[in-house]
Amino acid sequence: MAPHDNGALRIALAGAFSLVIALGIGRFLFTPALPDMIASTTLNAVSGGYLAAVNYGGYLLGAMLAMAVPSHRARSAFWCALWVSAITSLLMALSDTFIPWAINRFLAGVASAIIMVNGSALVLGALPNHLRARLGNIHYAGIGLGISIAALTVALIESLSGSYPVMWFACGGIALLLMAFLRVIPALPHASEHAHTRTPVNRKALTLLIASYTLAGFGYITSTTYLPVIARQQLPGLDNAAFYTWLAVGLAAIPANLLWGRLASHAGERNALMMALVVQASGVSAPAWIPGLSGLVVSGLLVGGTFTAVVALSMYCGRQLAPHAPSMALGALTACYGVGQILGPVVTARMLESSGSFAPGLLGAAIALVGAALLMLPLSQRRF
Repeated sequence: MAPHDNGALRIALAGAFSLVIALGIGRFLFTPALPDMIASTTLNAVSGGYLAAVNYGGYLLGAMLAMAVPSHRARSAFWCALWVSAITSLLMALSDTFIPWAINRFLAGVASAIIMVNGSALVLGALPNHLRARLGNIHYAGIGLGISIAALTVALIESLSGSYPVMWFACGGIALLLMAFLRVIPALPHASEHAHTRTPVNRKALTLLIASYTLAGFGYITSTTYLPVIARQQLPGLDNAAFYTWLAVGLAAIPANLLWGRLASHAGERNALMMALVVQASGVSAPAWIPGLSGLVVSGLLVGGTFTAVVALSMYCGRQLAPHAPSMALGALTACYGVGQILGPVVTARMLESSGSFAPGLLGAAIALVGAALLMLPLSQRRF
């Protein structure tokens, strides 16, 4: 790599660390920590689902706020959100009741969406065109890396007989340490906003993409909220079941964008996106039809191996459909994804209350993902 390219690589790695902070820790640490929170407090699987929905409500608000951030303020918004994400993770360790947790999870949701939208715009905007696709995949791999870091940290603390406050405090500390590596991410270049002002928005295609992405948010969230809880419920005699399943999600997510990106380069982004959604549907429903640890690990691998790719591919498609207004497109996609994520845990919690089983919620989520793929069908033969 040339010196300029090495600088771009450092920016992509810093972007990955920002997603470790915002999503791997600030957002998804809740999933492996939830079983211990349920065991140690009055929280249960149903109220845990509502707590998750509060976080996703914050994500929805954060996406709308991110759309309103002027480009010259994007870096400031990004850094404010990073501090909020790290501090709210630390504050989760200081309570054992629903209301303080809900406040922290809501603020963490706001921060994660701002980092996802404005941070991704900063990182991708700083990458040279010939490296944007490859290094953009490194940026989004931070989600899987963060999930893996959170899973390993939780497992280590559990092995030392630690409790959920230690999990939140340790991962919050990791987030603060990683922030030291993010100074290389520059502000948005001023000239980029007007580069494509003559290219119209493909409104029909963008509407279908947004509807599909909304269903994708609804579909994947059941697994990424409840998978360790399902593991502990199905295999109470296997102490590490929750760890194995969540670690499978994180490890599968790290290389997922590179693999799906290669497929997209041959089959087209829409077709790759449709395939990822169908594979994800199989993974979400796996615990309902494959018994034991096998079904849980298969679910973790398939969900982890697709959900970050669905995010990256959808974001890429949105940028291409609205090249002169990428923040609008990315913000609208993120907001509607947030709507799906709010509804997913609530619907699953209601089904769990009425049936006593996670199976109806898992199957409903899988159906939503298949629906998301079908919405892309009219566009699947067209390449971006």
